[in-house]
Amino acid sequence: MIRSRALVARRRPADPAAVAYASAALPTGRTPWRQARFCALDFELTGLDRGHDEIISFGAIPIEGGRVKLRHAVSGLVRPARDLSEPSILVHGIRRADLARAPLLHEAIAPLLRVLAGRVLIAHTAPVETSFLRRALRERGVRRRGPVIDTEVLGCLWEWERSGSLRKHIALGELAAALGLPADRPHVAIGDALTTAQVFLALASHLDVRHSETVNSLARAERRLHSLRMFHSG
Repeated sequence: MIRSRALVARRRPADPAAVAYASAALPTGRTPWRQARFCALDFELTGLDRGHDEIISFGAIPIEGGRVKLRHAVSGLVRPARDLSEPSILVHGIRRADLARAPLLHEAIAPLLRVLAGRVLIAHTAPVETSFLRRALRERGVRRRGPVIDTEVLGCLWEWERSGSLRKHIALGELAAALGLPADRPHVAIGDALTTAQVFLALASHLDVRHSETVNSLARAERRLHSLRMFHSG
């Protein structure tokens, strides 16, 4: 582990959770994946419009030493600034009444910041989570730090290795089933975070058999997948 320089957005974070996130040491890129600290993250959202929609719940599961640390998992509801739409309620089942007394995002994400501190982020279809996380962190005065590992990308690599099929997308539940894992409560943030954590551990273990995986190699898996697609498209 090395101590990374804090990345502070515009103003110095004043609250302890933001300070912890901004200053915690992150694993080096060369760290073997089983020796690194990770956190699997999932958000439930009002929609996918990054300029308009909002986080309404989160779930985060720490991983250390190649094991899920359920005791230290965090989850919470977030009261949005705008009203929920009927289509979004049908997806995640979170009602307006469920959020009436929930804290606003600025306050709600303090426990999330603490569990993310010093950990490499893992998410399924990671660009969605990272875009909303980036905006949430900006409200606390910090920038998102460190590499990101996308289990959808790792799943596509694994699918190529086992079947020769180059997938563009693979849903979390489908990937869990292919790996022989249970999918825990889909469209519930803490359930999807747990499924993501278990999928990550299975995929990293499978991929590590052929190539010793590190933090960087897993975070840069998109490049490997892109090279495969370019080679086989010609």
